[in-house]
Amino acid sequence: MTINVNKILRNNKSLLLAYDQGLEHGPRDLDNKSVDPKYIFDIALEGMYDGIIVQHGIAEKYYGSYFKEIPLIVKLNGKTSLTNIAPLSRQLCSVERAIKLGASAVGYTVYVGSPMEPEILHEFSKVVEVAHDYGLPVIGWMYARGPTIKNDLDKDILAYGARMGLELGADFLKLKYNHDPESYKWVVKCAGRSRVLISGGDKVEELAFLKEAEEVMKLGVSGMAIGRNIWQHEKPLALTAALHKIIHEGKAAQEAIKVYEDEAKKGK
Repeated sequence: MTINVNKILRNNKSLLLAYDQGLEHGPRDLDNKSVDPKYIFDIALEGMYDGIIVQHGIAEKYYGSYFKEIPLIVKLNGKTSLTNIAPLSRQLCSVERAIKLGASAVGYTVYVGSPMEPEILHEFSKVVEVAHDYGLPVIGWMYARGPTIKNDLDKDILAYGARMGLELGADFLKLKYNHDPESYKWVVKCAGRSRVLISGGDKVEELAFLKEAEEVMKLGVSGMAIGRNIWQHEKPLALTAALHKIIHEGKAAQEAIKVYEDEAKKGK
């Protein structure tokens, strides 16, 4: 079966809008605008994102005919931050249900270094097997958490997560960036033919964010999966337009910031 990764790629690159944080973070990241999923879907549609990432409940209630132009990525597992248990995020949605909801890809968090690793790897492997039977690409959130993890941005830890994702059959790997370009080249190399997508992380100032985007795109990654840096921003579409310049057109951050400023003046 051919895996159709091109559904969430454009010119072999991808810019994804992530809105799956509500389950794990609760409403702490949200304001009066971003608390409404329709606001996020409107950004994804007008901003021409290559995919939007949500949990199945939001997909069912908001991914109607109006938003069908946006490739849907359903996050299959999740947990809350209210418990104090070993890092474990169990599957909450089946691949088949995600397909019925219109998914172009599915995602799953693998906690690298968790004491619950046997259960996580077994469940994720089944997700990959079933999704690939349907030709659906899988994105692995390869996040290091557990008692043995002292620094989740350590080069060797990131590289181990990248290699795990490749070995387990993930088509895309959502990885954090350690702000060390030379060491990160090894992380990307360890991912092999799995495509690396950089996690957007906490909200930062525009120029610093765009400079980071330029930096990571030069390392051979396939794109970014961004949430809070977009939908917490006052001008999300202006920042989106700037990111497109870097990710899809290979422009420098300085040129992208000019695009951001021009679009922001238009009120976007």
